[in-house]
Amino acid sequence: MKPFVENRLLTGALALSALVHLILLGIHFAAPASFRLRPSDPGLEVILVNAKHAQAPQKADAIAQANLDGGGNADDGRAKSPLPDMHKVEEGDSIKAVRRQVAELEAQQQKVLSQLNQSTTAIVSPQRQIPQPLPLQPNARDLQDAQAIARMEAEVNRNIEAYNKRPKKTQITARTREANYAIYYKSLQEKIEKLGTLNFPQQDGKKLYGELIVYIPVFQDGSIYEKEGGARVEASSGNPVLDRAALAIVRRSAPFGSFPASMRSSGSNEVWEVITRFRFTHQDTLEAEVSTVQ
Repeated sequence: MKPFVENRLLTGALALSALVHLILLGIHFAAPASFRLRPSDPGLEVILVNAKHAQAPQKADAIAQANLDGGGNADDGRAKSPLPDMHKVEEGDSIKAVRRQVAELEAQQQKVLSQLNQSTTAIVSPQRQIPQPLPLQPNARDLQDAQAIARMEAEVNRNIEAYNKRPKKTQITARTREANYAIYYKSLQEKIEKLGTLNFPQQDGKKLYGELIVYIPVFQDGSIYEKEGGARVEASSGNPVLDRAALAIVRRSAPFGSFPASMRSSGSNEVWEVITRFRFTHQDTLEAEVSTVQ
């Protein structure tokens, strides 16, 4: 019995609800005449402005989200500047200051870390220095060798200098075919032969006989050129006493007179080298003639 009663109540409620909806759909709503827009009223455009005034304008040209009295730079009287970006979030002064302090702290921290890394690197791996070789200390033997080398160099330099300064030499031998020395040599020859014959060599009262070849360097003033040893025996007679006697005769015969102009070739010093064969004959005479070294 109870389920039947509940079904009837539900059916009645549904029917009542449908009736109420039908009534509501049939009602017509109309606005009063005073509320209707007159044709003479200008239509207001809905716009967004990017500025705001405290006082509302006396005559509104458009509907906006804020009061704006006047302004605009276009012909229609409204500003054309773009609106602020609605998605952009402007940060306040306090946030900017905090960010600036954070950046400064980070920069200081990076500077400290950089200095710390440099000092650590210098401590852990110091710069490698290439050892410089120590200067060698010369010992006594090295000093002696250096001094000996210096003396030898000085001697060589002196010899070179002396060689460069030595006079020009012209050798007179049996093969020489120049006539400009003939008169001078003839005078030299006669002087030596005369002195040699008058002072014929002797030993223990006995006369010495033999032949030898003598080298006679004659300087341009007629003297014996002694800087290179002077006169010397080029080929011995076999008897040292006779050799020494022959050299003594040559030295005693000098000087032989200055060279004539025909024997001078330049303004430099000149030496004539005379190679002479001496013969101490059994006729107790000395014969001298131009010869060559054999």
